[in-house]
Amino acid sequence: MKRLEFLLLLMLAAIIAIPGNAQNDEEVFYVVEEMPEFQGGEKAMRKYIADNIKYPEEAQKDNIEGKVFISFVVAKDGNVKDAFIERGVAPSIDKEALRVINSLPKWKPGKQRGETVNVKFTVPIQFKLNGENGIDEAAETEKVIFRMVEEMPEFPGGEKTMRKYIADNVQYPETAKEKGIEGKVFVTFTVSKNGNIKNAKVVRGVDSSLDKEALRVIKSMPDWTPGKQRGKKVDVEFTLPINFSLGNKKELQKN
Repeated sequence: MKRLEFLLLLMLAAIIAIPGNAQNDEEVFYVVEEMPEFQGGEKAMRKYIADNIKYPEEAQKDNIEGKVFISFVVAKDGNVKDAFIERGVAPSIDKEALRVINSLPKWKPGKQRGETVNVKFTVPIQFKLNGENGIDEAAETEKVIFRMVEEMPEFPGGEKTMRKYIADNVQYPETAKEKGIEGKVFVTFTVSKNGNIKNAKVVRGVDSSLDKEALRVIKSMPDWTPGKQRGKKVDVEFTLPINFSLGNKKELQKN
């Protein structure tokens, strides 16, 4: 039987934690002041998954390989919940990846402003049959868009400066004001290896005028200090919610 190899890269759909209007038990964060921690840390989690995954016989027979992307929430009590396949490979492989994620032991929960909160992760698990053709991690680093890296990208001056930049530069569209339209626009973008903002797009909008304005401001941001993984600069993806509130003119939502 071919030697089995599994590569786990911990990835986080990164959202800057910004103040919201509502706080409830179901609210899910993406980045918080104290991130959840697997018992023993990231390396221990990688080992747990590699040790517990069993390559499905059906997939072995059909020579199926690939990377399964799974999202899950580390709840306030540290349990893993709401796991689902973001991008699958084959039913048998997807099912096995999901089984192992659901079997993860309790984590140390994340905290925001001193309170435990729900935090979402996206983890890709690679199934590879031929051990001799193991992934070159350096090469993988070159082509992957990460969501969490050892050295995260940084806006010039830090997070508070970024919040101020957005608050100062967002202009509430007159058409939205006249119609009393408010809401939170989610924009995804990549901080590239050279610090530029690229691939910005609205992933959850409110109104065409608000969506357009949120996208304009994100694209106007100055270059960031790029992120690094294993000492190399890499592309890192963020999802940022911008809250348009007529009562406060506009604000970057804080959590």
